[in-house]
Order: sequence, then structure tokens, then C-alpha cells
Amino acid sequence: MVIEATRAQGRLGDGFDEEQWRAGFSAWTLEQVHNECPETTTSVVEVGGERAGRLRVTRTAGGIELDGIQLLPRFQRRGIGTAVVEDLKTQAAAADVPLDLGVEKDNPDARRLYERLGFLHVGETVQEYRLRWHSPTPLLDQPCPCAGCARSQR
Repeated sequence: MVIEATRAQGRLGDGFDEEQWRAGFSAWTLEQVHNECPETTTSVVEVGGERAGRLRVTRTAGGIELDGIQLLPRFQRRGIGTAVVEDLKTQAAAADVPLDLGVEKDNPDARRLYERLGFLHVGETVQEYRLRWHSPTPLLDQPCPCAGCARSQR
């Protein structure tokens, strides 16, 4: 799914070794699925009961990290990625934490999407831009729906 989505974007070079990449990615995916990274969740994005993509998110006390979202080509440009990101923004706002992500420098379409959704450039590495979104109006003044925390006592 990841290779198909990336290939459709024209982002795999002529020297791309698919067999080698699949071997490393398979081992890494098994690690994720077997919950060896307990803060990280890898999910299948479904649309109408059909597998549309993959979503990977890490949640910690300090924030939410969108580690990756890949949609198959036939599901791209239909608002699905936007809906997923908007849901994560709602979760981040409710927890009053930032939503962070890295977008590869060779993926300008994704960067435009995230910037349109309110993400700001906060840094970069050799391979990616680091972007962050934080709720402009924290929900801390509203009672928390859970019982027992300090915010629920307001």
C-alpha cells in the first residue's frame, strides 16, 4: 500500500530497490503490529468497507504525532486525508497538545495540504519538513468529559 501510494506520486527514483525496501518495511511493520512501540498505533483506513490506506499515529502526554498516512491512488483527492487530519486536530485540541508531523521534501502536495489545514513550519531535517498544528483556542476552559481529572471539576 505504501509503495503503491508513493509510486503513484512519482516519488520513487529509477534506482529504487523494491525487494530490499519491502524486507525492511515488513520487519518494521511487524514490530508495530506486535505493539513493541506501545505509544504508536498503526491502522487500516477503510472507506465503505474497502481498504483505502494506512495510518500511523503516536500519542504521548506531550503531543500527537502523525507518523504517516498513505492512501491508495483511487482514494486520494477525495477529502479522506483531510478528514483523518481534522479528526486528529480535534483530538489534539481536546488534550491541549500539539499535533506534529514530518512531510518529505519531495512531496509538495502533502505539504500544501497540511499548510492549508493550519500547520506551521517549525523545522526541517535533510529529508523532511517538520510541521506543527496547535489549537488557537485551547479547550482548557471547558470541562473535561472524563471523570476525576482536574479539568472535569470546573
